[in-house]
Amino acid sequence: YLRTRQGLPTSCAPTYMLLALSAALASSAEAPVPDVHIHTPLLRSSKLSERVGGPVYLKMDALQPGGSFKARGIGRLCTHLVRERGVTRLVSSSCANAGMAVAVAGRALGVATTIVASDVDRGCRLLESFRRLGAEVLLEGKEWNDADARARALGDEPASAYVPMFDHPLIVDGHSSLVEELFSDRNGEPPGCIVLSVGGGGLLSGVCEGLKRVGWGSVPVYACQSERCNLLDRAMASGRTPTPTHIYSADGHDLGTRAVAQAALDCSAELDVRSLLVSDSATLAAVGEFLDDERVMVEPLCAVALAALYTRPELFRQHGSVVVVVCGGSLCSLDDVVAWRRRAERGSAATSDDDEPGHGHGES
Repeated sequence: YLRTRQGLPTSCAPTYMLLALSAALASSAEAPVPDVHIHTPLLRSSKLSERVGGPVYLKMDALQPGGSFKARGIGRLCTHLVRERGVTRLVSSSCANAGMAVAVAGRALGVATTIVASDVDRGCRLLESFRRLGAEVLLEGKEWNDADARARALGDEPASAYVPMFDHPLIVDGHSSLVEELFSDRNGEPPGCIVLSVGGGGLLSGVCEGLKRVGWGSVPVYACQSERCNLLDRAMASGRTPTPTHIYSADGHDLGTRAVAQAALDCSAELDVRSLLVSDSATLAAVGEFLDDERVMVEPLCAVALAALYTRPELFRQHGSVVVVVCGGSLCSLDDVVAWRRRAERGSAATSDDDEPGHGHGES
């Protein structure tokens, strides 16, 4: 109800969050720069705890403004650009969680936002969400590389700035706040392990930075990837050298990202990061199973970490307690969940025109 009172799409930030953020960010420039993100709850999952045989806690970042953890890092970068550099227009080439985070931040900060999409994004339901948040949506080229080049050019214009999807020190710093919240919520007691999903590596980089910052550097991190979105696993297997390639989410969408962040590779060498691959069909099945268990919808990229717990619970039993990052759900609908469940039951993750509701790529 709160999300739709002022005509905001349900995948956008709740109205009360945007109003509160706008008020805080309009305060004196001498005041400490506030964050766009919120402190999300840490909830014990009885179903996953029973499955694993030990306590499993959900870090509910799907409740962030814009629907994903991206509000942390991208929100921090956007706030810096506006408050410290005087930027009046934010530009993104993401038609997924990163673009939503930029649009939400732009509205909260009171500046213009431009999202550049390609032909493959024409059917993306988030395009209308961007517009309803006040963002300008431009179409450029046949694929993401074309749109990204245009977005970067626009970002070079006066008083404008291009906002990358994950690979920036301030984005990593913003994502590290997730671990600072865990430290506070757990009264300094480290979990047995942390389980998260990896696409381009921004979340992993931030979590590892946070672990070092709070003194939890020995906590194992399971970096979960679906079988066609395995940039980190490939790089770790080849001597931690990023190799550009197309990657796809479990539901078959080109994710735009071509190489894993170097920061993710660096932290995987420094800390106890364990790459874990999950099948596409298991990932799609986890979306529906998590909805049944927790009454929360997540997108496939978020469900990869959940699928690891559902399909390989014995792997995590040794750790005593588990924290899994529920990182986002702006790119899904009930129709999507039903379609993905059917495909998972068939044991195939191949895209089908018969049951794919259709939306553009993500990158998370």
